Amino acid sequence: MLLRNTYNTLPSFKYMVDNLNIQSPITLKHLLDTPFCSDSTYINDTYDKIETLFNIIKRNNKIISDFGMKLCQVRDIDGTLANIGNNTILGDIELFEVKSFCILSNEIRNIYNSLNIAIVNFPNLSETVEILDPDHTNIPSFYVYDSYSEELAAIRKKIRIAVADKDRDKEEQLRFEEGVKEDEIRAVLSQKLKQHVKPIREAINAIVELDILLAKAEQAFDRNLTRPDIVGTDNPTSFVGLFNPMIACALEEKALKFQPIDITLYKKPCLITGANMSGKTVLLKTIAMAQYLTQYGFFVPASKASVSLVDAIAICMDENDNDMKGLSSFAAEILKVNEIVSQVNNGINALVLIDELARTTNPVEGKKIVSATLNFLDRHNIRGLISSHYSDISYPTRRLRVKGLTSIPKGVTLTINNINMYIDYSLTEIYDDDVPQEALRIAELLGVDKEFIKLCEDS
Repeated sequence: MLLRNTYNTLPSFKYMVDNLNIQSPITLKHLLDTPFCSDSTYINDTYDKIETLFNIIKRNNKIISDFGMKLCQVRDIDGTLANIGNNTILGDIELFEVKSFCILSNEIRNIYNSLNIAIVNFPNLSETVEILDPDHTNIPSFYVYDSYSEELAAIRKKIRIAVADKDRDKEEQLRFEEGVKEDEIRAVLSQKLKQHVKPIREAINAIVELDILLAKAEQAFDRNLTRPDIVGTDNPTSFVGLFNPMIACALEEKALKFQPIDITLYKKPCLITGANMSGKTVLLKTIAMAQYLTQYGFFVPASKASVSLVDAIAICMDENDNDMKGLSSFAAEILKVNEIVSQVNNGINALVLIDELARTTNPVEGKKIVSATLNFLDRHNIRGLISSHYSDISYPTRRLRVKGLTSIPKGVTLTINNINMYIDYSLTEIYDDDVPQEALRIAELLGVDKEFIKLCEDS
């Protein structure tokens, strides 16, 4: 599964990808081809590289702009390289593209070498530059130079004489000869470049990898992200101070703060309850985002994290049912649950996150569906988090509750804009199956019609 396939799965994950300070225009398509990785060695190797660059940025933030000025000039020359491989004779624009890239690559390589680090393998493209720059100008433009051929130089000298003598017939004949000779030289150059395609592609890969790693390191530095410890499959996934950068940024614009969460997920399901507006959905989305970030090689938004890698992240939330439009809410949800069941039965080690399971059916059957899902995940040792409003869930499982609404100071009027200031989003372990019953209290505090609330209480 590539990043491009999960890019739109969660807005908060997309936000983190979009906020990478990618410099080169060629990097984005390579970033989107990043695989969802379950190899701890590969991920830790990526983290080692990010951490190296992170420490360099801490010492000298100017390094970002030094690389940036060069990386932003790199252009996509894949088409030109393909033409070389197909024995196409390159035109001046294509030869310029190759020469310009090789000079630029060597300049980026020089900056990289000055850091005395071993993160990417940068080939030296000086031999390729030599082919396209026989006069050693080191200028990123291309011209069929006189130095390529004494015969060409002689023809051009005759052209200058013909122009001075205003002998147009002679000039026209010489121009034709010049063009023929230039085409011969372009053919020779194109053939010579064929031996250099491999190191050029290696340079492209090095530039792309460096650009991505720098962007991830800069993001980690700017947003106070942390390197998660990668733990074994049977170990718990835990986050201390987990936060959601997208939501935190939106709250900051309103002079509000995101409350970080501590949570541990064992290799079994957990039921999470809490009042409306208590952040259960945000919590599930934030955990999914953190797992995606980890397995795509990003640092995560937490003060401390230990993450057990999975084969897949199975999410069942409203916004992920777009592929099931036209079905009822319950039909879409139960088909998604069935898809999760199928994955688990096929031996896939998944992180399962289900928001308000069976919320669109009657409570009697809804509770049975929640209990059965918990039972199923438990029997298969699947790490999962299911949120629910239902009480009396029969299956014995670990339960967490969002603490919810705190006491409201006298004189404070609760509104939709300030309610989150009076909600404690932290989690507490509970050992009963009761769920918070704060809906009417919240409605009352928000100024809902008193007669209507009384009617609700009496019904």
